[in-house]
Amino acid sequence: MSRLLGLFALSLSIFFPLLVTAGTRLSAEYKLTGHIYRGSVIPPFNPNLNLTWTFFENGTDRLYWDRKGEIGFCERFANYTIENEQITEVVFAANPNNSFECSKDPDMLVGRKTTTKFKIVEQQLLLYLQLGDEELVYIFKEIQ
Repeated sequence: MSRLLGLFALSLSIFFPLLVTAGTRLSAEYKLTGHIYRGSVIPPFNPNLNLTWTFFENGTDRLYWDRKGEIGFCERFANYTIENEQITEVVFAANPNNSFECSKDPDMLVGRKTTTKFKIVEQQLLLYLQLGDEELVYIFKEIQ
């Protein structure tokens, strides 16, 4: 186990970029507080879900989630760029101690690249996801 943690730490040190070359940088931590679906604000689908998204000034971010009352967690790190209300992420590391179910979550897969519409409004990060013809917005509130 300690060897896995050592390899994980090594991968973080190798792949952390020194600077973001274009776009905006964030430095904040956000927690999922709800969704907007069909124009209505609704609570998170799972009230036991603890989902945080942390952005670092060096152009990396950390996505982490666990569930209250359950053992296990999922954590990954990505490089990100922000341009024109779009965030592009490329996952470069996943925690080797992640729960088995994390391998089923595409957001936890090393090498995955996504580009998603997002906005920051009054200390809230809004992430716009397409579900077929409909839009689901994740509401993340900045943790002070």
